[in-house]
Amino acid sequence: FPLAVIKVVCMKESELYGDVVQGHAAADSSIHGPTERTALAFLWVITFCPLARFVLVTKDSTFVNLPAIGGYLLGLHRHPEDLYLGRVIQRESPDRDSNSPGYLPPAVYPDKYLPEYCDGTAYVLSQDVVRKVFVASAAVRASAPADVYVGLCAQKAGVAPTHSARFSGEKHIRYNACCYHYMFSSARMGRYELERVWADLELKGGSCSLFHTYYGLVICKALTYLDKLSFMNSPEQNEPYGVIYNNQYVFV
Repeated sequence: FPLAVIKVVCMKESELYGDVVQGHAAADSSIHGPTERTALAFLWVITFCPLARFVLVTKDSTFVNLPAIGGYLLGLHRHPEDLYLGRVIQRESPDRDSNSPGYLPPAVYPDKYLPEYCDGTAYVLSQDVVRKVFVASAAVRASAPADVYVGLCAQKAGVAPTHSARFSGEKHIRYNACCYHYMFSSARMGRYELERVWADLELKGGSCSLFHTYYGLVICKALTYLDKLSFMNSPEQNEPYGVIYNNQYVFV
């Protein structure tokens, strides 16, 4: 869309819901754009939401089960500090392609593998980690996708990520009401699919017994695996889940 149209839509959104925060960041085509937007979002949280115990970072193409995440966080038996929770990516090699916008030269990052980090489709930080990551970002000068950059800053701040399989990561989980009632997230979903899922969950999600939840998890993950095989065997390998939106959102 033309920039003028985007500005008008954003102004209407802001006037209607008051949920738009504007800051100065690099262009979306640059890998620095998402990284800078994340840092700006963290600064906004620190400045305007200092009493928020947790912060959720996600994308607008991701289903996020806020009731399930909230229930999990409220049920933690330890003090909510040093929490960096999500689908943890392990032993991923840094981008050594000098033509890539995410190029990490050995002089900047000499290690063979990136630090463990939470996949950027959805993850949760406690308030103290938001502060630590933001402070550490001043000393981390590396071109990397936003989620990798947060992982680099977390490592610098001495914070280790905590893995939860209830986050799908970048995978799209085939829909089943009881499965989605239990899962924290599912990626690669379009607007209308998200609306259908939430409408169906309101009708069916509350009636999920332990057996139905377990059965739902088995079914949706089996179908997701079959979808993956079908996609890998497809001659064109086009994105099967429609348009992927890369806008990032922060909830406190």
